[in-house]
Amino acid sequence: MNTIPLTFNGWEIPYSVIGGTAVSSAGKPPVTIVLLNRGGKYFRSSVFHSLTEAGFSSIMSVENNTEPYDIEVLSPRFPSVKFLIPQKKLSIGEMINAGVAEASSDFVFILWNDQRINSTTNIEKIIGDVSKNSLFCAAPVLSGHKFDSLPVQMMPSLNKKQFQIQPLPCLKDLEPTIYPFDFTGIYNRAKFIEFGGFDSSIQNPFWQNADFGFRTHLWGEEIRIFHHLKIFYETEIPAENVIADVSYLRFYLKNLAPVLKSHGAILPLQRFFTFACKSRMNIFDSWLYFRSASQWISINGMKFKKDAASLVESWEPVVS
Repeated sequence: MNTIPLTFNGWEIPYSVIGGTAVSSAGKPPVTIVLLNRGGKYFRSSVFHSLTEAGFSSIMSVENNTEPYDIEVLSPRFPSVKFLIPQKKLSIGEMINAGVAEASSDFVFILWNDQRINSTTNIEKIIGDVSKNSLFCAAPVLSGHKFDSLPVQMMPSLNKKQFQIQPLPCLKDLEPTIYPFDFTGIYNRAKFIEFGGFDSSIQNPFWQNADFGFRTHLWGEEIRIFHHLKIFYETEIPAENVIADVSYLRFYLKNLAPVLKSHGAILPLQRFFTFACKSRMNIFDSWLYFRSASQWISINGMKFKKDAASLVESWEPVVS
């Protein structure tokens, strides 16, 4: 069983980096594109060309294959692109963590290779607004390959004490969201590292994304949707697996189970018995999960500004 990393550097991701020679001589860029590869070719040279033409001088292509076939051809053609090659299969959050660790800019723009940025998007203005308002992340408005708008505002709620995340259409600029859909957005790199990055012990992408987003809100930060940050998909929109699997158990223990006290958040021991009954694991495995979360909360408890109940209540009235 993987334990919860206690710090951003608490995980180990072996990887190598090829290319990017132009970046080191160009000074510190304001933003680094961390380009995630979903698989498939997606006309990679066209992707890199459009990003460099748009003025991005620092691009980190995080590969999902330990032996990418085309880097020897692409690297000389695009000297501003670093290719990060993992030595093992990574979860999405681990791919992002590696890209953020390797970046040197103040902001990182998480983007997929099947997404395209609208040509009217002013990245510099968005970064200025994020800095001015001290936001953790600027999430985009997303549309499908047929330019149909997606429900990208993720709202937490309690329905008869059952926790849910409801996707809603974003009708106004700067609306809050519990997490950015498909991990896509412009993140403050320093805060990303301070908050520990994505949890590598959570493998389901939905709960991995929800965990980090929920954590940042519990710790007093915000994620806002920027209407003038517009991105569209060139392929089918990825579906989210929202099943309450073993990854949900990690999410629950770290985000829903803690209780806020005057000296910070704690994970009460009496909650173990309820957790063990509902986890469908044997008592030994249940205790290992609970103990790992308890250790994580004991280290990070003072960072909590609110608990799950008060967070949901501040977002909307609790449904009875």
